[in-house]
Amino acid sequence: MGALVQYDLADVFTDTALGGNQLAVFTGTVAVDPGLMQAIALEMNLSETVFLRPAEAGGDIRAKLYSTVTEVDFAGHPLLGTAAVLAQHQAADETTLHIETNVGVVPVTTRRLGEDRYTAWMRQPLPKVSPVPDEQAAGLLAVLGLQQSLLPVTLYDAGIPHLYVMADSPEAVRAVVPDFPALGRAAGPGRARINVFALTGPDTAVTRMFSPYDRVPEDPACGSAAGPLAAHLVRHGFLASGVQLTLSQGEAVNRPSTLYAQVVADQDDIQSIDVGGGVRLIGSGRLRLPGLGGSAARPGDRTETA
Repeated sequence: MGALVQYDLADVFTDTALGGNQLAVFTGTVAVDPGLMQAIALEMNLSETVFLRPAEAGGDIRAKLYSTVTEVDFAGHPLLGTAAVLAQHQAADETTLHIETNVGVVPVTTRRLGEDRYTAWMRQPLPKVSPVPDEQAAGLLAVLGLQQSLLPVTLYDAGIPHLYVMADSPEAVRAVVPDFPALGRAAGPGRARINVFALTGPDTAVTRMFSPYDRVPEDPACGSAAGPLAAHLVRHGFLASGVQLTLSQGEAVNRPSTLYAQVVADQDDIQSIDVGGGVRLIGSGRLRLPGLGGSAARPGDRTETA
């Protein structure tokens, strides 16, 4: 005997099924320990997997976020996808959900566009900004095969650390052939993700995000990186405060994605970061977990055991 653990599948930062960044959302309330959640996330083998829990800190629901190898304190596409999944369960055309994460409560607003199609926007936590030593920046550029970064290589951390390198052309971004072990060493002990990007217009850019520590080492669409990237551009005068930035990502891994970010900031003060995009709900399923007591049916579902 064991529980049948329910989950939903979503593609985030896309309007088209089988594009964007894949996500599994486990919507039941079965009590699973961290080791089991990590094992399930590895089984799903996606950039992140979400496990929903009852709210603990004044939000509407709590989300536990796992990559293939570790729990993460914050991530972008999992929260947008989770909000769309729950909006569908509630048959809501428009709703704002306050999702608890390890770095605080994140409000996410969704709007239904059609059958299984939503748009979702979040107000992201504000990142800590840290300069990167010249020697480390030079080593990172060498591994990426880039001669320079048009902006200082900088670390932004809003619960998940990201390094940013600005290439001089979109072609240079697309030409990067990642050496993942070397990138992991060059990123330093903080296990930061590495983002390489270039402008394609006054308010458009192409970007790639490398996570050499995960079993999905190049992300199709990284929401947690999109906001700080826009803030980086605003702080250095490449993007006007309050202007929406459109990011293209995922081409290199055959998962074309479109992300939107809007930042209010000046050089020394980031005031707000909003990130959004499309969500396509593509299916649902259940895992049979022998030895796990109880059930994990969604509210209103028939409880089943196997």
